[in-house]
Amino acid sequence: MKSIIRLLCLFSVSALLILFSEQAIATTVANPDQISSNFYDWAYALTEIIFGLLVIAITLAGYIFYQNRKLKAALSKSQQHEDRLRTLYTAIEQSPVSVVIGGVDAYIRYVNPQFTEVTGYSPTEVIGQNPRMLGSGLTSPAVYQAMWSALSKGTSWSGEFINRRKNGEIYWEQAYISPVYNKAGRITQYVAVKLDITERKRRELHEHSHNQVLELLSKGAPLKTILLAIVRGVEAEYPNMMCSVLLLDKEEKHLLHGAAPSLPEFYNEAINGAEIGLGVGSCGTAAFTGKRVIVADIATHPYWTAYAKLAESAKLGACWSEPIYGSKHKVLGTFAIYHHEQHVPKAEDIRLIEESANLAAIAIERFQATEALRLSEERHRWLAHYDVLTELPNRVLFSDRLKQAMRLSNRYNKKLALMFLDLDKFKPVNDSFGHDIGDLLLKETAKRMQQCVRASDTVCRIGGDEFVILLPDVSDQQSAFQIAEKIRHALNQPFLLAGLELNISCSIGIALYPEHGTDELTLTKNADLAMYRAKENGRNQAQVF
Repeated sequence: MKSIIRLLCLFSVSALLILFSEQAIATTVANPDQISSNFYDWAYALTEIIFGLLVIAITLAGYIFYQNRKLKAALSKSQQHEDRLRTLYTAIEQSPVSVVIGGVDAYIRYVNPQFTEVTGYSPTEVIGQNPRMLGSGLTSPAVYQAMWSALSKGTSWSGEFINRRKNGEIYWEQAYISPVYNKAGRITQYVAVKLDITERKRRELHEHSHNQVLELLSKGAPLKTILLAIVRGVEAEYPNMMCSVLLLDKEEKHLLHGAAPSLPEFYNEAINGAEIGLGVGSCGTAAFTGKRVIVADIATHPYWTAYAKLAESAKLGACWSEPIYGSKHKVLGTFAIYHHEQHVPKAEDIRLIEESANLAAIAIERFQATEALRLSEERHRWLAHYDVLTELPNRVLFSDRLKQAMRLSNRYNKKLALMFLDLDKFKPVNDSFGHDIGDLLLKETAKRMQQCVRASDTVCRIGGDEFVILLPDVSDQQSAFQIAEKIRHALNQPFLLAGLELNISCSIGIALYPEHGTDELTLTKNADLAMYRAKENGRNQAQVF
């Protein structure tokens, strides 16, 4: 600035000197006598001119100084703005969250390095593309509707997306999207800041699924319900997976359908009942060997040769199967994870399949224990009312049915008949051929008697070789006697048991209600007396009280 002022002053003085010299020379040539008098006039004029020029120079210098200061301030502000932009740019470039800038047409204009780290897409692959290229098809349409509803109104929006990385993996992200306005108040672009929340979501989903399964176990839910909850829990955490639980049958030779909601029904039906063995797909081999089987490419793996077309129809590319072990180190079934494409498991995938198999084992063993208890209780209830050897009703159940039949007879004014039957010549069979043959004879005797009576009649074994037959709703004594004779003739036929031909007979006593007794005790006593009379009269006959 000082240099400029000095130049201006030097220029002004030089101009005045030149002007003065020219005027002096001109005056001298024109009138030499007036040089002395005009000198003072010229000096005064020169002084005024110099003063004026100085004023102009000072004014110009002040203006230039002001402009220069203003320029410096602008440059300083511009530098600060540039520094701020550089700082912001560095912060965005180094940010641990993804930053995406899109135009009003929603097409991508900028992505930061973290975006590439998360998605696997480079800037050149996504700039100029629509963000829908990241879509997995799993985000609810309502989410997108809410987003565009907010952005179209010029307000910010936040929400969650389920997107797909370049390598096909599914991931969750929390997105914050805001419109950017210019000075005219118009939206020029959108800025999205997105945080990968996959790990948090999976932990939340895993905890929710685990708690749900435990709740179902505590409530004694059906096994199918619990297995479905386990499978759906894994599929919720990893939407690109399809899971299956197969159960080993009681003979431990075949796999039965347990739960596989995401696999095609025709596929589940095809493998239901498959016999386990080496090379029988992933699950059949895992159940047979008791070891984990990883098949990353179904189309080329030898274990899947017999099921290649089935897998192709179901669009299955990979299958990992984990044997489900019980507490006694016994294989209970398999837990399998399928992918549509070829897929090699990571360490976290192995942990997942192991944890899922262990949870399924708890559910299966809990079910088996509950089922065993139920069957045991049913067995005890059955034993309380039925004979173990012949599976005929025993004395307890017979008494209940007799009382019920007597009530019905009283209500409808009908008769009933009661028969006591004792086998003749049974003791010699036991003594000669042993109790095993005797048991076979008793079982065959029970079958023949049941074939001789109606479905509404009851044949009971009350001990040893003694039986009771209840005939509700008989018309008269003769009808009861005819049924007794039918039974006697059936038991007179030879028995072929274990290569032996055995012959027996029976003695039958008959009592009718209400003629021969109006209560249970009297009626049974009189039927028993009739049977002993048949024995006394030579056996192999029926007697009515």
